[in-house]
Amino acid sequence: MKTEITFSNPDQRFWEDYADLWENSSHKSVFQAPSFLRYLAQKFDQTLAVYHCYQEQKLMGVVFLRNDDGIYKLLSEIKADYNFITIRKDCTKEETESFFRSFFEEIKTRGWALILNYQPSWAGYLKVMKQQGKTSKLYLDISKHSICPFLETETPGGILEWFNGLKNFRYYVNRLKKQQNADFEVFTSDEDLDLWVEQFCICHVKRWKGTTSPSVYNRPEKQELLKNAFRTWAKDGLLTRFSIRIGEERVAFNVALRQGNALVGHTQAYDLDFAKFSPGKALMYFIGEWMSKNNFVKIDFGKGGEAYKFGMTNGELELYKIFVSSYTNLAFILKSKMESTARSNSGFIAIYRGKIKPKIQAAKINMMTKVSKLFLLLVSSMFVQLPGKRSESFSFLFERCEYLFEI
Repeated sequence: MKTEITFSNPDQRFWEDYADLWENSSHKSVFQAPSFLRYLAQKFDQTLAVYHCYQEQKLMGVVFLRNDDGIYKLLSEIKADYNFITIRKDCTKEETESFFRSFFEEIKTRGWALILNYQPSWAGYLKVMKQQGKTSKLYLDISKHSICPFLETETPGGILEWFNGLKNFRYYVNRLKKQQNADFEVFTSDEDLDLWVEQFCICHVKRWKGTTSPSVYNRPEKQELLKNAFRTWAKDGLLTRFSIRIGEERVAFNVALRQGNALVGHTQAYDLDFAKFSPGKALMYFIGEWMSKNNFVKIDFGKGGEAYKFGMTNGELELYKIFVSSYTNLAFILKSKMESTARSNSGFIAIYRGKIKPKIQAAKINMMTKVSKLFLLLVSSMFVQLPGKRSESFSFLFERCEYLFEI
């Protein structure tokens, strides 16, 4: 087997090989889909690193990485709920061992530090990966990082039966239709995508405004990333968008990706002005109906253990975080050990999520607001002294400062 790490956006031949690899991979994940990763590789080509392995002329496995401030992370992490490494499903145990052995040798030789977030506990290669990491005499630590709740039934009809058993979900649908003349929409292509994403971002920003977790979609570059990611998934036939429209306004959104006979929930939002109608729950019931009609037996609610998910699910899977470095990288090892220890304490995690994290986020928002206002005050006092087109210059600078401090 021939292995190599390259640092530029791969050529057309590689992407053709990768498309074949993904189609025949052990885990055909939507977050490793060819068009999606090709878009990310192009967008982040300045920090890209691609480890690939060929057996004669056949691509056997790939790891897409990016350098994030000196730490290498999986490229798909930018917009994914979990991150598989793509390996051909007919790889033998010996070939898989060779794949990871060479990978860790490259890491060791180059002195890299890796953080592989949201690694699925159900990945078939995980045991071999861990074994080869330890054999390479690198520091390797695997810690529990998050969970992935899901709903799975034996038949498509079982999905609708499950949602029928949830209190009031069907009632919320009927009430929206009768009282608000609501339309429930589903899109399985890029139809009306630009307007739909624009409305979603407005709704998402409104939903989280004033909270300790404000939306990132008030920033144009994040909106563009979202839209282009959706477009790539649509190109590969994976994107499904659900929404509730009242007149010309959409008041609830849910994005899911088709993965075999399962849906992977990716992002959602609803307009708080319609909260009394429970549009989020109504939309979930509609999704359950659609799944039953289209032969889906599982919906994966994505990473995170938010409380709202557990009323709609019947199982959960672990997501791991993997730290890799040389044993001489003491700062990296200490940080990873502290995080692993904290995450292994369920009581601490509950306190952190419920009390500590919100206070930290609130303090951060308060501090940044005060700093930005002080900075703008100082700048405005400087511009008062400047002749000529100071009003136009100040207006431009004010806009830049708003962006910089995310006011």
